[in-house]
Amino acid sequence: MNLPLNGRIAIIDDQIIQAEPLMKVFSQRQIPFTYFSGDFNYLPSERDNFNDIRILFLDINLIDDGVQNDKVLKSKLISVLKRVISKNNYPYIVIYWSRHQNQSDKKLIETEIFEKELKDRKPISFLSAIKSDFFKLDGNPTEDFDDKIVGLFSRINSQIAKSPAYSYLLNWENKIHISADKTLEEIFSAYNKFENWSDNANYLFNKLGISYSGKSFAGQSPEDKIKSSYNALNNVFTDTLENILNNSSVPNAKKLKVSATVKNLESINSINKKLLISDEKEPLHYSGTVIEITNKNLTAEYENLLDTILNNKGKKVDIIASWKKIWLNVTPLCDTVQGKIVFHRLVRGILVPKEFGKTFYANEAIYVSPSFAFNNKDYVIAIDFRQFFTLNKLGKTKNRESIFRIRQQLLAEIQSKLARHINRQGILFLDEKG
Repeated sequence: MNLPLNGRIAIIDDQIIQAEPLMKVFSQRQIPFTYFSGDFNYLPSERDNFNDIRILFLDINLIDDGVQNDKVLKSKLISVLKRVISKNNYPYIVIYWSRHQNQSDKKLIETEIFEKELKDRKPISFLSAIKSDFFKLDGNPTEDFDDKIVGLFSRINSQIAKSPAYSYLLNWENKIHISADKTLEEIFSAYNKFENWSDNANYLFNKLGISYSGKSFAGQSPEDKIKSSYNALNNVFTDTLENILNNSSVPNAKKLKVSATVKNLESINSINKKLLISDEKEPLHYSGTVIEITNKNLTAEYENLLDTILNNKGKKVDIIASWKKIWLNVTPLCDTVQGKIVFHRLVRGILVPKEFGKTFYANEAIYVSPSFAFNNKDYVIAIDFRQFFTLNKLGKTKNRESIFRIRQQLLAEIQSKLARHINRQGILFLDEKG
């Protein structure tokens, strides 16, 4: 079963007595959920509805137990849904129901509301049900409630399985939830194992921070000490998650197919953007930050850099017309987080349109990144390791601004190639062919 374990199930029902049987089932199965009565005093504001919903149980009539016309129901539903589901909500499914079977429910929910008024937060699929199949008028379960609820959950799982990628992502989120719990259990142990659990936890938390930040931990601010401990926990968590993922089965595993007729698919470069770079730009001195240099007095310096790495000289004018002159911060991350930076380590390079990616020499002094989307264009980063330099201070100026940050894996790849460029000892030997 891929029902979310992280609290991203929501129930919207103005009659809590009618939602209670469902809430009891979730509680029995230890599945967290959020309940909304539809009362505006207890709904998130539209700017604060950041907790993504994966599965939404929606009562169609949030006004009373009577029969209301669609116009009245629609007005109430739209105003409530706007407060519960954000425009940026990750894909989710809706199970909608009411006490009275109504042939117009499908049109009201699926067409009038989510195809027109709330198209910007439309779910990926719908399920409908009738409350009276599950609950009596007094809110108590029907005699065959157990069988009915099992059938409902079976329908929900089948609906989720119709979108395999969505099913697998829900499964992955659940693995993350389980891994985080297992990480805390392994490190901090059970509460009853220590006479003073708080002291033991404080001791362990500090030791985690020291393991990550080393000797600099003692001089860090309380906030930075906590962040050091978090980073140490991340290392254990990642290992735990990897182990759980690799040693657990995936329900209904099947090959994912893509229809040839589907349009608006993301390009390889837009996917690479998600894998290779981040929109985070602060702080400027953080490892992996790409800094654009706009000082025109340095143009000649970068033209000289281009001359040394460009294999196809005929492309020089076109490259200069479209390039961005950059510094890449290659300072080791441990120095950054431990506050041990004496000199910021940087290397000069250029950000150029993808079509110029193969115009540079291929040798150990030059690195050309995979292509990625940035500002609606496709680019590569070209770096000359011979342009490595250091600064004792690194801050914003009118001619220097961070534009994005490369992710840790790409940074590690560049640092590794930079180290190889600096340290190539060679081997002393005699060749038989000589």
